[in-house]
Amino acid sequence: MTLNGEWHRSHRMPTRATREQRVRWHAAHAMACSCREIPLSTDVVELLKGRRKPAVSK
Repeated sequence: MTLNGEWHRSHRMPTRATREQRVRWHAAHAMACSCREIPLSTDVVELLKGRRKPAVSK
């Protein structure tokens, strides 16, 4: 597993992130960094399953 430090520094998870913000962050994170899996303890995985393409924040 490789940490993409530059990506992490420029893409902080918002404080008190909404469900949609969390989905977008985790989808972008999965594409940009392989430091960890999407956490199974959240509902993010279930929300991502319903999407055709991962949401990427701009």
